[in-house]
Amino acid sequence: MYSSFFGLNVALRALSAYQGALNVTGHNIANANTTGYTRQLANIQATTPLSVFTLGKEISLGTGSTLDNIVRARDYYIDRQFRWETSKYEYWAGKENSLKLIEGLMNEPSEYSLHNDLVLFWNAWSELAKNPQNMGARSVLLERAMTLVDTFHHIDQQITDLQNDLDASVAVTVKQINTIAAQIKELNTQIKRAEVAMDNPNDLKDRRDALVDELAKLVPVRVEETMDETFTDRIVGKYKVIIGNENDPANVLVDDQTVNFLEDPPQQNTDGFYQVVWQNTGKAVDLGKDMGKLKADLEIRDEYLPDFRKYFDNIAKGLAKAVNAFHRTGQGLVPMDTGIDFFTEDSGTGQITAASITVNSDILKNVDKIATGKIVKDADGKPTLEVGDSSVALAIAALAQGWESLKELQEGAFDAPPVPAASFGDYYGALIAQMGVDVQQCERMAEGQSVLVIHMQNQRESAFGVSLDEEMANMVKYQKSYGAAARVVTMIDSMLERILNMGITR
Repeated sequence: MYSSFFGLNVALRALSAYQGALNVTGHNIANANTTGYTRQLANIQATTPLSVFTLGKEISLGTGSTLDNIVRARDYYIDRQFRWETSKYEYWAGKENSLKLIEGLMNEPSEYSLHNDLVLFWNAWSELAKNPQNMGARSVLLERAMTLVDTFHHIDQQITDLQNDLDASVAVTVKQINTIAAQIKELNTQIKRAEVAMDNPNDLKDRRDALVDELAKLVPVRVEETMDETFTDRIVGKYKVIIGNENDPANVLVDDQTVNFLEDPPQQNTDGFYQVVWQNTGKAVDLGKDMGKLKADLEIRDEYLPDFRKYFDNIAKGLAKAVNAFHRTGQGLVPMDTGIDFFTEDSGTGQITAASITVNSDILKNVDKIATGKIVKDADGKPTLEVGDSSVALAIAALAQGWESLKELQEGAFDAPPVPAASFGDYYGALIAQMGVDVQQCERMAEGQSVLVIHMQNQRESAFGVSLDEEMANMVKYQKSYGAAARVVTMIDSMLERILNMGITR
Protein backbone atom coordinates (compact mmCIF):
# COMPACT_ATOMS: atom_id res chain seq x y z
CA MET A 1 0.00 0.00 0.00
CA TYR A 2 1.24 3.47 -0.69
CA SER A 3 0.73 6.69 1.24
CA SER A 4 -2.10 9.11 0.69
CA PHE A 5 0.60 11.70 0.07
CA PHE A 6 2.09 9.66 -2.75
CA GLY A 7 0.55 11.92 -5.38
CA LEU A 8 2.05 14.99 -3.74
CA ASN A 9 5.51 13.42 -3.94
CA VAL A 10 5.00 12.71 -7.65
CA ALA A 11 3.92 16.30 -8.30
CA LEU A 12 6.81 17.64 -6.18
CA ARG A 13 9.32 15.70 -8.24
CA ALA A 14 7.76 17.08 -11.42
CA LEU A 15 7.93 20.64 -10.09
CA SER A 16 11.58 20.17 -9.16
CA ALA A 17 12.48 18.56 -12.52
CA TYR A 18 10.81 21.23 -14.64
CA GLN A 19 12.12 24.05 -12.50
CA GLY A 20 15.62 22.71 -13.13
CA ALA A 21 14.88 22.39 -16.85
CA LEU A 22 13.72 26.02 -16.92
CA ASN A 23 16.97 27.04 -15.21
CA VAL A 24 18.99 25.16 -17.88
CA THR A 25 17.01 26.97 -20.59
CA GLY A 26 17.67 30.30 -18.93
CA HIS A 27 21.39 29.45 -18.73
CA ASN A 28 21.42 28.69 -22.47
CA ILE A 29 19.66 31.97 -23.28
CA ALA A 30 22.07 33.92 -21.06
CA ASN A 31 25.06 32.44 -22.97
CA ALA A 32 23.62 32.58 -26.47
CA ASN A 33 26.47 34.87 -27.56
CA THR A 34 29.22 33.49 -25.33
CA THR A 35 32.20 32.29 -27.36
CA GLY A 36 32.89 28.59 -26.83
CA TYR A 37 29.64 27.92 -24.98
CA THR A 38 27.94 24.58 -25.66
CA ARG A 39 24.17 24.29 -25.51
CA GLN A 40 23.11 22.28 -22.48
CA LEU A 41 20.26 19.78 -22.38
CA ALA A 42 18.13 18.93 -19.38
CA ASN A 43 17.89 15.13 -19.27
CA ILE A 44 14.60 14.41 -17.49
CA GLN A 45 14.12 10.73 -16.66
CA ALA A 46 11.35 8.68 -15.05
CA THR A 47 12.13 7.74 -11.46
CA THR A 48 12.19 4.16 -10.17
CA PRO A 49 8.60 2.84 -10.05
CA LEU A 50 6.93 1.58 -6.88
CA SER A 51 5.80 -2.05 -6.74
CA VAL A 52 2.28 -2.29 -5.30
CA PHE A 53 0.47 -5.54 -4.37
CA THR A 54 -3.19 -5.31 -5.25
CA LEU A 55 -5.91 -7.72 -6.26
CA GLY A 56 -3.59 -10.65 -5.83
CA LYS A 57 -0.82 -9.34 -8.05
CA GLU A 58 2.00 -6.80 -8.13
CA ILE A 59 1.86 -3.76 -10.34
CA SER A 60 4.45 -1.01 -10.96
CA LEU A 61 3.24 2.42 -10.09
CA GLY A 62 5.20 5.32 -11.56
CA THR A 63 6.76 7.69 -9.05
CA GLY A 64 7.23 10.67 -11.32
CA SER A 65 10.31 12.20 -12.92
CA THR A 66 13.65 13.68 -11.98
CA LEU A 67 16.30 15.85 -13.59
CA ASP A 68 18.82 13.04 -14.00
CA ASN A 69 21.67 15.14 -15.38
CA ILE A 70 22.53 18.07 -17.60
CA VAL A 71 24.55 17.17 -20.70
CA ARG A 72 26.29 19.15 -23.44
CA ALA A 73 25.11 18.88 -27.05
CA ARG A 74 28.65 18.18 -28.28
CA ASP A 75 29.78 16.33 -31.41
CA TYR A 76 33.39 15.20 -30.96
CA TYR A 77 33.82 14.23 -34.61
CA ILE A 78 32.97 17.78 -35.70
CA ASP A 79 35.34 19.12 -33.04
CA ARG A 80 38.18 17.00 -34.40
CA GLN A 81 37.53 18.07 -38.00
CA PHE A 82 37.22 21.73 -37.04
CA ARG A 83 40.55 21.67 -35.19
CA TRP A 84 42.22 19.80 -38.05
CA GLU A 85 41.07 22.32 -40.64
CA THR A 86 41.92 25.23 -38.32
CA SER A 87 45.52 23.99 -37.99
CA LYS A 88 45.82 23.77 -41.77
CA TYR A 89 44.38 27.25 -42.23
CA GLU A 90 46.75 28.81 -39.67
CA TYR A 91 49.70 27.12 -41.41
CA TRP A 92 48.91 28.53 -44.84
CA ALA A 93 47.81 31.91 -43.48
CA GLY A 94 51.05 32.14 -41.49
CA LYS A 95 53.16 31.34 -44.55
CA GLU A 96 51.17 33.79 -46.64
CA ASN A 97 51.80 36.62 -44.18
CA SER A 98 55.53 35.89 -44.03
CA LEU A 99 55.90 35.58 -47.80
CA LYS A 100 54.07 38.85 -48.33
CA LEU A 101 56.55 40.51 -45.99
CA ILE A 102 59.38 39.06 -48.10
CA GLU A 103 57.62 40.19 -51.25
CA GLY A 104 57.31 43.68 -49.79
CA LEU A 105 60.99 44.03 -49.00
CA MET A 106 61.82 43.34 -52.67
CA ASN A 107 59.94 46.49 -53.83
CA GLU A 108 59.30 44.89 -57.21
CA PRO A 109 58.52 46.47 -59.56
CA SER A 110 59.70 49.92 -58.53
CA GLU A 111 62.60 52.31 -58.99
CA TYR A 112 63.90 51.29 -55.56
CA SER A 113 64.41 47.63 -56.37
CA LEU A 114 67.45 45.47 -57.02
CA HIS A 115 66.37 44.97 -60.63
CA ASN A 116 66.31 48.72 -61.21
CA ASP A 117 69.70 49.14 -59.52
CA LEU A 118 71.20 46.43 -61.74
CA VAL A 119 69.84 48.12 -64.87
CA LEU A 120 71.28 51.48 -63.81
CA PHE A 121 74.61 49.82 -63.02
CA TRP A 122 74.90 48.28 -66.50
CA ASN A 123 73.75 51.53 -68.12
CA ALA A 124 76.44 53.45 -66.23
CA TRP A 125 79.11 51.16 -67.73
CA SER A 126 77.63 51.69 -71.16
CA GLU A 127 77.66 55.46 -70.74
CA LEU A 128 81.25 55.37 -69.48
CA ALA A 129 82.28 53.33 -72.54
CA LYS A 130 81.16 56.24 -74.73
CA ASN A 131 83.68 58.57 -73.10
CA PRO A 132 86.17 56.82 -70.78
CA GLN A 133 87.85 60.13 -69.86
CA ASN A 134 84.61 61.70 -68.60
CA MET A 135 84.96 62.20 -64.83
CA GLY A 136 81.23 62.73 -64.45
CA ALA A 137 80.47 59.35 -66.02
CA ARG A 138 82.99 57.72 -63.69
CA SER A 139 81.41 59.35 -60.65
CA VAL A 140 77.94 58.25 -61.79
CA LEU A 141 79.19 54.66 -62.20
CA LEU A 142 80.67 54.70 -58.70
CA GLU A 143 77.39 56.05 -57.31
CA ARG A 144 75.41 53.33 -59.11
CA ALA A 145 77.79 50.67 -57.83
CA MET A 146 77.48 51.92 -54.24
CA THR A 147 73.70 52.02 -54.53
CA LEU A 148 73.71 48.44 -55.82
CA VAL A 149 75.95 47.34 -52.94
CA ASP A 150 73.70 49.09 -50.42
CA THR A 151 70.66 47.31 -51.89
CA PHE A 152 72.37 43.94 -51.48
CA HIS A 153 73.22 44.82 -47.87
CA HIS A 154 69.69 46.06 -47.18
CA ILE A 155 68.04 42.93 -48.57
CA ASP A 156 70.35 40.67 -46.58
CA GLN A 157 69.66 42.65 -43.39
CA GLN A 158 65.92 42.51 -44.04
CA ILE A 159 66.15 38.74 -44.34
CA THR A 160 68.04 38.59 -41.05
CA ASP A 161 65.49 40.85 -39.35
CA LEU A 162 62.61 38.71 -40.60
CA GLN A 163 64.34 35.56 -39.34
CA ASN A 164 64.80 37.20 -35.94
CA ASP A 165 61.15 38.26 -35.87
CA LEU A 166 60.05 34.72 -36.69
CA ASP A 167 62.44 33.41 -34.06
CA ALA A 168 60.82 35.67 -31.47
CA SER A 169 57.41 34.46 -32.66
CA VAL A 170 58.54 30.85 -32.12
CA ALA A 171 59.56 31.66 -28.54
CA VAL A 172 56.21 33.35 -27.85
CA THR A 173 54.32 30.41 -29.37
CA VAL A 174 56.20 27.93 -27.17
CA LYS A 175 55.24 29.97 -24.12
CA GLN A 176 51.60 30.05 -25.29
CA ILE A 177 51.55 26.27 -25.72
CA ASN A 178 52.94 25.75 -22.22
CA THR A 179 50.45 28.19 -20.73
CA ILE A 180 47.51 26.49 -22.44
CA ALA A 181 48.80 23.07 -21.36
CA ALA A 182 49.00 24.19 -17.72
CA GLN A 183 45.44 25.56 -17.89
CA ILE A 184 44.11 22.34 -19.42
CA LYS A 185 45.82 20.31 -16.69
CA GLU A 186 44.23 22.50 -14.00
CA LEU A 187 40.80 22.12 -15.62
CA ASN A 188 41.31 18.36 -15.81
CA THR A 189 41.86 18.35 -12.05
CA GLN A 190 38.74 20.41 -11.36
CA ILE A 191 36.60 18.37 -13.76
CA LYS A 192 37.78 15.06 -12.31
CA ARG A 193 37.06 16.29 -8.78
CA ALA A 194 33.51 17.18 -9.85
CA GLU A 195 32.97 13.88 -11.67
CA VAL A 196 34.14 11.92 -8.64
CA ALA A 197 31.42 13.78 -6.73
CA MET A 198 29.00 12.54 -9.44
CA ASP A 199 28.60 16.02 -10.94
CA ASN A 200 28.85 16.97 -14.62
CA PRO A 201 30.78 20.28 -14.84
CA ASN A 202 29.70 21.33 -18.33
CA ASP A 203 30.97 24.92 -18.12
CA LEU A 204 34.45 23.75 -17.11
CA LYS A 205 34.47 21.37 -20.08
CA ASP A 206 33.52 24.26 -22.37
CA ARG A 207 36.50 26.22 -21.08
CA ARG A 208 38.75 23.22 -21.71
CA ASP A 209 37.46 22.76 -25.26
CA ALA A 210 37.98 26.46 -25.95
CA LEU A 211 41.62 26.12 -24.86
CA VAL A 212 42.11 23.15 -27.18
CA ASP A 213 40.63 25.21 -30.02
CA GLU A 214 43.22 27.93 -29.33
CA LEU A 215 45.96 25.31 -29.21
CA ALA A 216 44.86 23.97 -32.62
CA LYS A 217 45.77 27.34 -34.17
CA LEU A 218 49.38 26.90 -33.05
CA VAL A 219 49.97 23.17 -33.59
CA PRO A 220 47.92 20.20 -34.82
CA VAL A 221 45.95 18.74 -31.91
CA ARG A 222 44.24 15.45 -31.19
CA VAL A 223 42.21 14.76 -28.07
CA GLU A 224 41.66 11.33 -26.51
CA GLU A 225 38.95 10.91 -23.87
CA THR A 226 38.77 7.58 -22.02
CA MET A 227 37.23 6.26 -18.82
CA ASP A 228 39.25 6.21 -15.61
CA GLU A 229 39.20 2.54 -14.67
CA THR A 230 39.88 3.42 -11.03
CA PHE A 231 36.20 4.28 -10.66
CA THR A 232 33.67 1.55 -11.47
CA ASP A 233 30.53 2.99 -9.88
CA ARG A 234 30.50 6.34 -11.63
CA ILE A 235 31.60 8.05 -14.84
CA VAL A 236 35.01 9.68 -14.44
CA GLY A 237 36.98 10.58 -17.56
CA LYS A 238 40.66 10.85 -18.50
CA TYR A 239 41.63 13.60 -20.92
CA LYS A 240 44.74 13.43 -23.10
CA VAL A 241 46.00 16.09 -25.53
CA ILE A 242 48.45 15.12 -28.30
CA ILE A 243 50.17 17.72 -30.46
CA GLY A 244 52.08 17.48 -33.73
CA ASN A 245 52.42 14.09 -35.38
CA GLU A 246 49.77 12.01 -33.65
CA ASN A 247 51.60 8.81 -34.55
CA ASP A 248 54.56 9.81 -32.38
CA PRO A 249 53.91 8.51 -28.83
CA ALA A 250 56.29 11.15 -27.44
CA ASN A 251 53.97 13.98 -28.54
CA VAL A 252 51.64 13.83 -25.51
CA LEU A 253 51.33 17.37 -24.15
CA VAL A 254 48.76 16.72 -21.42
CA ASP A 255 47.95 13.29 -20.00
CA ASP A 256 45.06 13.73 -17.56
CA GLN A 257 46.74 15.59 -14.68
CA THR A 258 50.31 15.43 -16.03
CA VAL A 259 51.89 18.02 -18.36
CA ASN A 260 54.91 17.53 -20.63
CA PHE A 261 56.08 21.10 -21.12
CA LEU A 262 58.10 22.37 -24.07
CA GLU A 263 61.48 23.80 -23.10
CA ASP A 264 61.08 27.49 -22.31
CA PRO A 265 63.16 29.43 -23.14
CA PRO A 266 63.87 27.11 -26.08
CA GLN A 267 67.30 25.75 -26.92
CA GLN A 268 69.24 27.45 -29.70
CA ASN A 269 70.60 25.71 -32.78
CA THR A 270 73.95 26.38 -34.45
CA ASP A 271 72.48 29.45 -36.19
CA GLY A 272 71.37 30.91 -32.86
CA PHE A 273 67.67 30.25 -33.51
CA TYR A 274 65.25 28.67 -31.08
CA GLN A 275 64.41 24.98 -31.36
CA VAL A 276 61.14 23.40 -30.24
CA VAL A 277 62.02 20.51 -27.93
CA TRP A 278 60.45 18.66 -25.02
CA GLN A 279 61.61 19.86 -21.64
CA ASN A 280 61.99 16.40 -20.09
CA THR A 281 63.84 14.68 -22.95
CA GLY A 282 65.35 17.47 -25.05
CA LYS A 283 63.97 15.71 -28.13
CA ALA A 284 62.67 17.83 -31.00
CA VAL A 285 58.88 17.99 -31.25
CA ASP A 286 57.56 16.30 -34.39
CA LEU A 287 55.10 18.95 -35.59
CA GLY A 288 53.83 16.93 -38.55
CA LYS A 289 53.37 18.41 -41.99
CA ASP A 290 51.68 21.61 -43.17
CA MET A 291 49.72 22.31 -39.99
CA GLY A 292 49.78 25.03 -37.35
CA LYS A 293 51.25 28.53 -37.11
CA LEU A 294 54.37 27.24 -35.35
CA LYS A 295 55.22 24.93 -38.25
CA ALA A 296 54.78 27.79 -40.74
CA ASP A 297 57.12 30.08 -38.78
CA LEU A 298 59.78 27.37 -38.50
CA GLU A 299 59.63 26.50 -42.20
CA ILE A 300 59.97 30.12 -43.32
CA ARG A 301 62.75 30.80 -40.81
CA ASP A 302 64.79 27.63 -41.32
CA GLU A 303 64.10 26.65 -44.94
CA TYR A 304 62.64 29.40 -47.10
CA LEU A 305 64.67 32.39 -45.93
CA PRO A 306 68.08 30.62 -46.04
CA ASP A 307 67.35 29.51 -49.62
CA PHE A 308 66.15 33.02 -50.42
CA ARG A 309 69.38 34.47 -49.07
CA LYS A 310 71.41 32.04 -51.19
CA TYR A 311 69.79 33.50 -54.32
CA PHE A 312 71.11 36.94 -53.50
CA ASP A 313 74.47 35.57 -52.41
CA ASN A 314 74.71 33.85 -55.80
CA ILE A 315 73.85 37.08 -57.62
CA ALA A 316 76.38 39.10 -55.61
CA LYS A 317 79.08 36.46 -55.99
CA GLY A 318 78.41 35.93 -59.71
CA LEU A 319 78.25 39.66 -60.38
CA ALA A 320 81.54 40.29 -58.62
CA LYS A 321 83.23 37.34 -60.33
CA ALA A 322 82.15 38.38 -63.83
CA VAL A 323 82.84 42.11 -63.43
CA ASN A 324 86.17 41.49 -61.70
CA ALA A 325 87.26 39.06 -64.42
CA PHE A 326 87.11 41.88 -66.98
CA HIS A 327 88.20 44.65 -64.63
CA ARG A 328 91.45 42.87 -63.75
CA THR A 329 92.42 42.87 -67.44
CA GLY A 330 92.11 46.61 -67.79
CA GLN A 331 93.09 50.01 -66.51
CA GLY A 332 91.48 53.40 -66.27
CA LEU A 333 93.17 56.78 -66.34
CA VAL A 334 96.02 55.45 -64.18
CA PRO A 335 98.60 53.23 -65.94
CA MET A 336 98.83 49.82 -64.26
CA ASP A 337 101.01 46.72 -64.54
CA THR A 338 98.19 44.54 -63.26
CA GLY A 339 94.51 45.29 -62.93
CA ILE A 340 92.44 45.41 -59.72
CA ASP A 341 89.08 44.01 -58.71
CA PHE A 342 86.07 46.29 -58.94
CA PHE A 343 84.15 44.46 -56.20
CA THR A 344 85.69 43.11 -52.98
CA GLU A 345 84.33 41.88 -49.65
CA ASP A 346 84.53 43.42 -46.19
CA SER A 347 83.85 40.40 -43.98
CA GLY A 348 87.40 39.12 -43.84
CA THR A 349 86.31 35.64 -44.94
CA GLY A 350 87.38 36.00 -48.54
CA GLN A 351 83.85 35.08 -49.65
CA ILE A 352 81.68 37.61 -51.46
CA THR A 353 78.03 37.47 -50.39
CA ALA A 354 75.11 39.88 -50.47
CA ALA A 355 76.10 40.97 -46.96
CA SER A 356 79.81 41.40 -47.61
CA ILE A 357 80.06 42.74 -51.18
CA THR A 358 81.55 46.21 -51.49
CA VAL A 359 83.39 48.41 -53.99
CA ASN A 360 87.19 48.25 -53.96
CA SER A 361 88.54 50.88 -51.57
CA ASP A 362 91.13 51.96 -54.15
CA ILE A 363 88.32 52.86 -56.54
CA LEU A 364 86.41 54.65 -53.77
CA LYS A 365 89.46 56.84 -53.23
CA ASN A 366 90.17 57.44 -56.92
CA VAL A 367 87.60 56.93 -59.69
CA ASP A 368 90.46 57.16 -62.22
CA LYS A 369 91.22 53.54 -61.35
CA ILE A 370 87.94 52.31 -62.81
CA ALA A 371 89.15 50.19 -65.71
CA THR A 372 87.71 50.97 -69.13
CA GLY A 373 90.42 49.78 -71.55
CA LYS A 374 93.05 47.07 -71.81
CA ILE A 375 96.40 47.33 -70.04
CA VAL A 376 98.95 48.70 -72.51
CA LYS A 377 102.75 48.73 -72.15
CA ASP A 378 105.37 50.65 -74.12
CA ALA A 379 108.45 49.22 -75.81
CA ASP A 380 110.27 49.15 -72.47
CA GLY A 381 107.47 47.15 -70.83
CA LYS A 382 106.22 50.08 -68.79
CA PRO A 383 102.44 50.66 -68.45
CA THR A 384 101.04 53.45 -70.54
CA LEU A 385 97.62 54.81 -71.45
CA GLU A 386 95.71 54.27 -74.64
CA VAL A 387 93.29 57.16 -74.80
CA GLY A 388 89.76 56.26 -75.88
CA ASP A 389 89.99 52.49 -75.27
CA SER A 390 86.66 51.34 -73.83
CA SER A 391 86.80 47.62 -74.59
CA VAL A 392 86.68 46.60 -70.91
CA ALA A 393 83.74 48.91 -70.13
CA LEU A 394 81.84 47.57 -73.16
CA ALA A 395 82.50 43.97 -72.16
CA ILE A 396 81.21 44.61 -68.62
CA ALA A 397 78.15 46.45 -69.96
CA ALA A 398 77.46 43.47 -72.24
CA LEU A 399 77.04 41.23 -69.16
CA ALA A 400 73.55 42.69 -68.84
CA GLN A 401 72.54 40.67 -71.92
CA GLY A 402 74.31 37.39 -71.18
CA TRP A 403 77.64 35.66 -71.23
CA GLU A 404 78.87 36.25 -74.80
CA SER A 405 81.51 38.73 -73.68
CA LEU A 406 82.94 36.12 -71.28
CA LYS A 407 84.13 34.13 -74.27
CA GLU A 408 86.71 36.85 -74.87
CA LEU A 409 88.43 35.94 -71.61
CA GLN A 410 91.12 33.30 -71.37
CA GLU A 411 89.71 29.85 -71.96
CA GLY A 412 88.79 28.14 -68.71
CA ALA A 413 88.29 31.36 -66.75
CA PHE A 414 84.60 30.45 -66.44
CA ASP A 415 83.78 26.75 -66.31
CA ALA A 416 80.13 27.69 -65.80
CA PRO A 417 78.07 30.88 -66.11
CA PRO A 418 78.27 33.28 -63.12
CA VAL A 419 74.68 32.30 -62.27
CA PRO A 420 72.64 29.37 -63.62
CA ALA A 421 70.61 31.39 -66.09
CA ALA A 422 70.96 33.20 -69.41
CA SER A 423 71.73 36.49 -67.64
CA PHE A 424 71.67 38.14 -64.24
CA GLY A 425 68.30 39.64 -65.08
CA ASP A 426 66.84 36.24 -65.99
CA TYR A 427 68.17 34.70 -62.78
CA TYR A 428 66.70 37.46 -60.64
CA GLY A 429 63.46 37.40 -62.63
CA ALA A 430 63.11 33.68 -61.96
CA LEU A 431 63.47 34.36 -58.25
CA ILE A 432 60.75 37.01 -58.30
CA ALA A 433 58.47 34.76 -60.38
CA GLN A 434 58.96 31.85 -57.97
CA MET A 435 58.18 34.10 -55.03
CA GLY A 436 54.97 35.18 -56.74
CA VAL A 437 54.02 31.56 -57.32
CA ASP A 438 54.68 30.73 -53.66
CA VAL A 439 52.57 33.66 -52.46
CA GLN A 440 49.70 32.71 -54.79
CA GLN A 441 49.83 29.10 -53.62
CA CYS A 442 49.59 30.20 -49.99
CA GLU A 443 46.74 32.58 -50.81
CA ARG A 444 44.77 29.87 -52.61
CA MET A 445 45.36 27.30 -49.89
CA ALA A 446 44.48 29.78 -47.13
CA GLU A 447 41.29 30.80 -48.94
CA GLY A 448 40.33 27.16 -49.47
CA GLN A 449 41.00 26.30 -45.83
CA SER A 450 39.08 29.37 -44.72
CA VAL A 451 36.00 28.05 -46.52
CA LEU A 452 36.39 24.67 -44.82
CA VAL A 453 36.88 26.25 -41.39
CA ILE A 454 33.76 28.38 -41.83
CA HIS A 455 31.83 25.29 -42.97
CA MET A 456 32.97 23.30 -39.93
CA GLN A 457 32.20 26.24 -37.66
CA ASN A 458 28.68 26.39 -39.07
CA GLN A 459 28.30 22.67 -38.44
CA ARG A 460 29.45 23.21 -34.89
CA GLU A 461 26.93 25.98 -34.38
CA SER A 462 24.12 23.84 -35.73
CA ALA A 463 25.19 20.97 -33.47
CA PHE A 464 25.78 22.74 -30.17
CA GLY A 465 25.12 26.45 -30.66
CA VAL A 466 22.22 28.11 -28.86
CA SER A 467 19.10 28.78 -30.94
CA LEU A 468 16.96 31.39 -29.20
CA ASP A 469 13.86 30.19 -31.04
CA GLU A 470 14.44 26.64 -29.84
CA GLU A 471 15.12 27.79 -26.28
CA MET A 472 11.94 29.88 -26.26
CA ALA A 473 9.98 26.83 -27.40
CA ASN A 474 11.58 24.74 -24.63
CA MET A 475 10.81 27.46 -22.10
CA VAL A 476 7.13 27.44 -23.02
CA LYS A 477 7.08 23.62 -22.91
CA TYR A 478 8.72 23.44 -19.48
CA GLN A 479 6.59 26.31 -18.20
CA LYS A 480 3.37 24.53 -19.15
CA SER A 481 4.65 21.28 -17.65
CA TYR A 482 5.53 23.10 -14.45
CA GLY A 483 2.08 24.73 -14.37
CA ALA A 484 0.39 21.36 -14.92
CA ALA A 485 2.42 19.83 -12.04
CA ALA A 486 1.36 22.72 -9.82
CA ARG A 487 -2.25 22.05 -10.81
CA VAL A 488 -1.81 18.42 -9.71
CA VAL A 489 -0.64 19.65 -6.30
CA THR A 490 -3.75 21.83 -6.03
CA MET A 491 -6.03 18.95 -7.05
CA ILE A 492 -4.50 16.47 -4.58
CA ASP A 493 -4.61 19.09 -1.84
CA SER A 494 -8.33 19.45 -2.52
CA MET A 495 -8.82 15.68 -2.35
CA LEU A 496 -6.95 15.42 0.95
CA GLU A 497 -8.95 18.31 2.37
CA ARG A 498 -12.18 16.55 1.48
CA ILE A 499 -11.01 13.33 3.17
CA LEU A 500 -9.93 15.18 6.30
CA ASN A 501 -13.26 16.98 6.48
CA MET A 502 -15.27 13.71 6.29
CA GLY A 503 -14.98 13.21 10.04
CA ILE A 504 -16.06 16.72 11.00
CA THR A 505 -19.74 17.15 12.12
CA ARG A 506 -21.31 20.13 10.59
